[in-house]
Amino acid sequence: MKFKKILYAALCVLVVCGCVSTKGVKTVKKYDTGLTSVLINNDDSLAASVSVYVRAGAVDEKSSQAGLSHFLEHLMFKGSKNYQGDELSRRVENMGGYINAATSKEYTMYYINIQKDGVEEAVKMLADVVQFPLFPQDDVDRERKVVIEEIQRHSDNPESVLYETFFKTIYEKSALKNSIIGTADVIANVSRDEIYDYYSSHYVPEKMVVVVSGNFDKNKTQKLIDKTFGKIQKRTPLPDPVTLESVHTGKDWIKHDKVEVGYLVSGFLGPDITSDDIFTADLAMSVLGGGKSSRLYRVLKDEKQLVYSIGSSFMTVKGTGIAYVSAVFAPENLDEIKAEIKKQIEDIIKNGITEEELNRAKLAFKTSWNFSHETPFDIAYNVGYWTLMGRPEAADNYMLKIKALTAENVREFFAKYYSPDRITNAALLPNR
Repeated sequence: MKFKKILYAALCVLVVCGCVSTKGVKTVKKYDTGLTSVLINNDDSLAASVSVYVRAGAVDEKSSQAGLSHFLEHLMFKGSKNYQGDELSRRVENMGGYINAATSKEYTMYYINIQKDGVEEAVKMLADVVQFPLFPQDDVDRERKVVIEEIQRHSDNPESVLYETFFKTIYEKSALKNSIIGTADVIANVSRDEIYDYYSSHYVPEKMVVVVSGNFDKNKTQKLIDKTFGKIQKRTPLPDPVTLESVHTGKDWIKHDKVEVGYLVSGFLGPDITSDDIFTADLAMSVLGGGKSSRLYRVLKDEKQLVYSIGSSFMTVKGTGIAYVSAVFAPENLDEIKAEIKKQIEDIIKNGITEEELNRAKLAFKTSWNFSHETPFDIAYNVGYWTLMGRPEAADNYMLKIKALTAENVREFFAKYYSPDRITNAALLPNR
């Protein structure tokens, strides 16, 4: 489940809307370049978080570019026009802050967590980084080795390989099958010019969201964003990748490797992010295997002792999501585990769930929601994700949507999306 929070606002070019929430005042601004900025001001906070989200990730890569989004993330902090070398990192540390970045299948994010007096400098830093990266050749070559080592560690990790295989199997046509970390061959041979071309094609204002959360001067910060991020030249973005997957027959994949126990990922295609079924999917998968009181845990772990651990979740993405179950177990139990998962889902479809199960799952969601809004960074992340994905209203309405769901909605979700022949299984077992 992903908790991202934003108050929806219908915006026109250069129109600003401010609204009050329990975590501060939110101001959303849409620029004529396509850039979006969101300020969440909370005078009670002692810190702040400045972040920029770019809708560029593994889904945007061709096979000849596998891993470039992740490689680019590594290179962006290696120097920019006004912060050359490691100056940016040193300045952040000297201000008592923390700087980092991350890449996903759908986006890349850069952020600085800082005390409130450092917000303006943090905005300037991130704006300079995304507008004027230098990509020094020495750093490209040096970081190339670092990323290739990461790829090697990733390929040596059986669980990582399991999930990569699961995604490549359940997604046949969608770009969501692409690996985030990429391939060593691409990283070893990509040129600086190719890296820059990829950057300039995807780091366009229409695919960017700037978020500042916490304690800061709202007027000064907005004006500074106008002067920095707001000046990024408008460019036409490349067409969006295909992230919708048609329903198809599931597949079974089993591999024997140097592991001591069995690992399973089992799932089926669900709704895409434009559908309100994503809320039902979150709650339904929580009822199925979202904790120690869930059906799968009680039956497979407590009663039958078929697994060491088990859980289920729904992966919300900008495209077709996945409802999946993951388990760790003694290898001889694989077939019985798959049969029991099937049995529990089909029982829900036939007989529904109890009100007790429903209310317990809702309470768990409420707790998770509250904890996911504790820090300026948490709040910024929720805002940034949902805004970038084109559903800024979703997070603000999230708990209202969850609260309104019924036991029948949960049953209907499984009846609509689940079918035994649509299940994809990826299992990793010890060598024989």
